[in-house]
Amino acid sequence: MNERVVRIAGLLLVLSAASGLGACGLRGDLERPMPIWGDPPLDGPTDPRVIKAEEQRRAEAAAAAEAEKAPADTGAETGASTPAPAPPNR
Repeated sequence: MNERVVRIAGLLLVLSAASGLGACGLRGDLERPMPIWGDPPLDGPTDPRVIKAEEQRRAEAAAAAEAEKAPADTGAETGASTPAPAPPNR
């Protein structure tokens, strides 16, 4: 019985080694996983960080363009006028 266990264990060891070595160098369509720590490299224009940065840049540009279009707050809309500055006391 002991010899049988040794043969089965040897056979399993040989089969696992053969299957492990047989898979070396084979590449499938799996993508590289994200690293556990640190900043991963950008994956091009489809990377979510690149898309988010582009959306933020567009939002800031739109806000700046809107600020330039908006009329200056002079009080003309409400009919109020800005009082003249007081003359200096001498």
